[in-house]
Amino acid sequence: MLKGDGARPSRRDFLKLFGAAAGCYALTASPVPFLARLNRAEAAPGQFHFPQGLASGDPQPDAVLLWTRVARIAGNDDPVAQPLNGSIDLYVQVAKDEAFESLVLERTVRAPAEADHTVRLLVDGLQPDTIYYYRFYAGSDTSHLIGRTRTAPPPDADRPVRFAFVSCQNYEQGFYGAWRRLVNDDIAAPPERQLDFVLHLGDFIYEVAGDVPQDQTPARLVGHMPDGSDPWEPDGSHPWWQRGAQAAVTKDDYRYLYMVYLSDPDIQAARARFPIIATWDDHEFSNDAWQSAATYFDDATPAQSRKLAANAAWFEFVPAILTGASSLDDIASEAADFKIATVKDEPFGDPDDGFLLQDKSNIAALDSITIYRTLRWGSLLDLILTDLRSYRSPPVMTKEVKELTKGAPLPPIDIVTTLDAGRMANGGKPPATISYGDKEIANPRADLPPGTMMGARQKRWFKAVLKASKARWRFWGSSVPALSMRLDLSSVPMADYRDGYVGTDGWQGYPGELRELMAYVRASGITNLVTLSGDYHAFAAGRLPVDPDAETPTFPAAEFMSGAISSGDLFSSVERAASGNDTFYRITVVKDADGNDLPNWNNTLVNGFRCGLVTSYAGKGWGDWFVNDRASPGLSYVDSRGHGFSLVTVTENAIVVEQMNVGDVSHDAGPTGPDIRHKARFVVKSWGPGEDAVIEGPLFTGKPPYPYSE
Repeated sequence: MLKGDGARPSRRDFLKLFGAAAGCYALTASPVPFLARLNRAEAAPGQFHFPQGLASGDPQPDAVLLWTRVARIAGNDDPVAQPLNGSIDLYVQVAKDEAFESLVLERTVRAPAEADHTVRLLVDGLQPDTIYYYRFYAGSDTSHLIGRTRTAPPPDADRPVRFAFVSCQNYEQGFYGAWRRLVNDDIAAPPERQLDFVLHLGDFIYEVAGDVPQDQTPARLVGHMPDGSDPWEPDGSHPWWQRGAQAAVTKDDYRYLYMVYLSDPDIQAARARFPIIATWDDHEFSNDAWQSAATYFDDATPAQSRKLAANAAWFEFVPAILTGASSLDDIASEAADFKIATVKDEPFGDPDDGFLLQDKSNIAALDSITIYRTLRWGSLLDLILTDLRSYRSPPVMTKEVKELTKGAPLPPIDIVTTLDAGRMANGGKPPATISYGDKEIANPRADLPPGTMMGARQKRWFKAVLKASKARWRFWGSSVPALSMRLDLSSVPMADYRDGYVGTDGWQGYPGELRELMAYVRASGITNLVTLSGDYHAFAAGRLPVDPDAETPTFPAAEFMSGAISSGDLFSSVERAASGNDTFYRITVVKDADGNDLPNWNNTLVNGFRCGLVTSYAGKGWGDWFVNDRASPGLSYVDSRGHGFSLVTVTENAIVVEQMNVGDVSHDAGPTGPDIRHKARFVVKSWGPGEDAVIEGPLFTGKPPYPYSE
């Protein structure tokens, strides 16, 4: 490939870089003229297995990364099968047909003990836009699945692209039937409708075993970790954990979690069928994570050793091309494979001007791996993946600020905005104090830099690749939503509430940088930017404004959020939180004619607090009189109950997004997978510089979620 069209380093340089990590190999495919006889070890069958299946990732026009993990079967002691120095030798085969009669690669590789017997194989020399099959052998045993992957089209190809995006798969909160449905539907689809790849937006694992609300029974159990934190004893502070819950604290703990999650047959089937392109969110390390901080019991507990361990395990189990990743034009890739570092859990240092904490261990842990990167799929699609955890500044809603705003139903927008702006608030004259009601505190961010989600270096890179992209469409893989989700609480008569954000762990907690990015997109004439997000466990659609509070907002980007694969849905969590307050319960839940609960929360988020409240008392027709189009600026659709995945079809002039809700996942749907409860279909047509993104839809298949109609 040529420089400027996704070029990688020279093969010699790449081999040096890629092969530096344990279990990493770069292999070149070439036609194998006949089905070779594998020179396998003479170990008897049944000595080895592949308990986590196999996978492929980050497809390029001429390459793809293959992955597996091998293990000896306990109790078998054939001396011929004893690992050499703890390592296990494997054969890998790659072919153009499922019968492996048209081989293009057959090689031996080693799964070293220091990589937990995982291997990452970069296979290049492949043909563009081509389906390949692959499998592994250990001794006389073969992988129980045959892998199927496909390479990307060449950079000038303008064929349609079809892919899925998913997020949030808590093993204990539900089953992975959504993955099975995705696989089965793809197998049944005609070739031109089959998926090119699957984008995973994070929360691949959950770092706490027992991360299920105390009033619920886990769907299944992760079990005890090799090390783990002290078992949790409920004290009223964490109602979302089970008694005995443990957080991962070592690399062995994180490895154990990946092994358990990947033992599921549905996710194994999906990883065997589709190339996966992945970024992470918080639970791959620690809930609500920022930099190397854990936040379970304090605003920031230094956890540099845990961050390093989490990075190492992610690198071992999630196939991604980092070192040697493709670039856009002359914007060099900054992605880099995991490298060992020495850290300790020491007090955090002071922040620099980009809010990066400057203690050596924090910097070393963050620098151990870099995962933000770009991928190109023909001339129609550039995919930009970001890391929105490793470089973000601390959240503004600290314990001190939460105590100040105690009594506020949600974090007040004006307080979050002021604190997020730091020393740049009020035109560089930040207020000395922050007040709420009759309480006041010194402004804790008055002397600190503005908040950041991306960090200074990643933000420079992000802006550069957005501007350099020449694809027809730019898709931003954002692990957390940028969609406005607010409650217009100031509309409540005589309550003296302030408008509030529905959560500040996403971009709403960093509103200044989001405005900066959207202003840059509009000013730079960047068009056809679509953000794909997860994290909130709901389906949603809307447009991203430059300034949500402007008299006439402009919308240079669209966003679609996908519901969780298995993690508890947004509606259930809000219903649980609102159960002790009649007014807030009413804006969350409404009863149908048969007394069943319906998610009024969908209505309230999009149409405003008063619309939700009146609907609860008088019915939907009456509530419509009180719609506030500015309640959540740009937000047009929310489906907060259920689980599933989203499909995207990209063509020259438009994209189609289909949100597939499979409903309840508390029970195993079996090999057929769950039915689709309903599908919401949206269309976004191409737009030009200075124009706003426009979303058409939703058009429903199946019974629409409340309050929508067919």
